[in-house]
Amino acid sequence: MARILLTRFEKMCGDIFMKTLIRSVAVTMATVVACASWQVQAKTLDFTVYRDGSDIGTHSYAISQHGDETLVEVSTDIQVKVLFVTAYKFIHASKEVWKNGKLIQLNSTTDDDGDDKALNVKAQGDALTADSMVQGQDRRQTADANIVPASLWNKNIVTQTTVLNTLDGTLMNIKVEDLGADEVDAGGAKVSAKHYSITGELTRELWFNGAGDLVRVRFPDKTGTEIVYALK
Repeated sequence: MARILLTRFEKMCGDIFMKTLIRSVAVTMATVVACASWQVQAKTLDFTVYRDGSDIGTHSYAISQHGDETLVEVSTDIQVKVLFVTAYKFIHASKEVWKNGKLIQLNSTTDDDGDDKALNVKAQGDALTADSMVQGQDRRQTADANIVPASLWNKNIVTQTTVLNTLDGTLMNIKVEDLGADEVDAGGAKVSAKHYSITGELTRELWFNGAGDLVRVRFPDKTGTEIVYALK
């Protein structure tokens, strides 16, 4: 009798073990699938920056999706050298947080050739509050909650008449012209893209591919020399 009870007990324990193992495997697989899904929703856009055809630095976007939030990290490192001496530098880093297609937070720091700037933007009700520090002076500004920052990666910028300066939080009035389909060099290949021209308080030419990704930027610098961001 004792032997029968022991056998039944062993079988019961074995069943419990197998059920626990199956549940554990299921949870592990679900975690793997979730991680894989998150990886699919993350991408990086790396650009080489050219000035009059010469390589002067890099510009990049790291874009990742976390549920209903989108995180965008922007990094720019530009140095113009003359006879091996740095004549101009521009170092910029920013982080944007979007929720359901709206900007809810933006933080940036900039070294514009020794002119340090910092910006902190937060959503508050139906508006954005932008606190900035430029040349040691604090400043607070407000903007509409639906405004798009001038970080260029978001294709919705071509539907705007006003954009938010990501260096100091000021508002810039712009005019956008759709220049139609074009073919550009991007990522080592010829890519079909939509070409847009932005003029006004911000001057940029932008190219977006069929997926809505920014693939090329062109604009004149302060001296009128052509600057190009070319996707690697």
